[in-house]
This record gives sequence, structure tokens and C-alpha cells, in this order.
Amino acid sequence: MKRLLRWLAVVALIAFVGMDAMAEVKDGTTFWLGTVPKELVAERRMGESVRFSLEENASTGFKWNVVSNTNECTVVLKHRGGDKGATCGAPGLLDVTVTSRVRTPVRVEFRYCRPWEKDVEPWKILRLVVNTVSGEQQ
Repeated sequence: MKRLLRWLAVVALIAFVGMDAMAEVKDGTTFWLGTVPKELVAERRMGESVRFSLEENASTGFKWNVVSNTNECTVVLKHRGGDKGATCGAPGLLDVTVTSRVRTPVRVEFRYCRPWEKDVEPWKILRLVVNTVSGEQQ
């Protein structure tokens, strides 16, 4: 019953804010800059990780930065390609692994920007919500 209610809430929210605004994340998904939704939702058991990749272009200074409550989750970022020495404009990927350490929903925000530009809005913002479901880690 709880799962049905959660599913109905997600469907209602998608209908309200638009189809491209929110997506359920599946492990191993790669989001290219043009397809990054505003919000990702994942359901995991306590201790299970959410894994996905985000395109970035570090050769031009743009990188994904993360904002999260480190007491609630562990966030591991691994940059691949597009770093120093690469052709300017060459894209790379950021591999993201988020593991919740609490039973309440965890919210992590990713900002795509140049870290040194302090008074500039991020080019993109992605919000990840990880809901913990009952059961033990497999």
C-alpha cells in the first residue's frame, strides 16, 4: 500500500511540474548535459548506493559540485576524461555514488558551474532525493 501511495505521489508530481522535471534514476544511467532533469528520485534499502554518471566539461572549467549533509549520506565523485591536457571542449564524465546513512529521505544537490565564479548562477542544478525503503541490504 505504501509503495502504491508513493507511486501515485510521484505520478501526480510529474503531472504537476512537467515530464522533464523529474526522473527515477536507474543504476548506471548516464545523463548528458542536454538531458539532465531538475530532480532525480531513487528508492534504496539502507546502505545501498545510487550510481549514475553526469556529463561535464572540466577542460573549460565547468564541473559538477555537490552540496549535501555529510551526516546523512556518503557522496563519492570520480571524474573521468576532459581534464587538464585534454582538448579544450572535450567532454568528460563524473561518476556519482550516493549512499544513505539515515532512514529519512536524503537530498543532495549538484551544481554545474565554474567553482571560481562566485557571483554567477550555476549553469544547471540537479537535485537527488534518495528514499530509504524497508528491508535489509542485499
